[in-house]
Amino acid sequence: MEGVMSGRRTSTYIGIAVVGGVVGAIVGLLMAPGSGDETRRRIARHSIEDQERLLRLAEMGSDSDLLGDDADLLASA
Repeated sequence: MEGVMSGRRTSTYIGIAVVGGVVGAIVGLLMAPGSGDETRRRIARHSIEDQERLLRLAEMGSDSDLLGDDADLLASA
């Protein structure tokens, strides 16, 4: 009898986890700020802007030798 009760308990926990996952996915889709394409474009744009910002900082740092050897690594990125 204990094995049956344990199996039911496990099934209950798995069921709760599945329902929670489904609810979380639905809420995530409804609350998303934009479409997948829009989000990917925004991430790509920010990545390019961040890379350019890092390159400018590396150039400034290499002028004053603040970054040392790391400036070459950033410039090649």
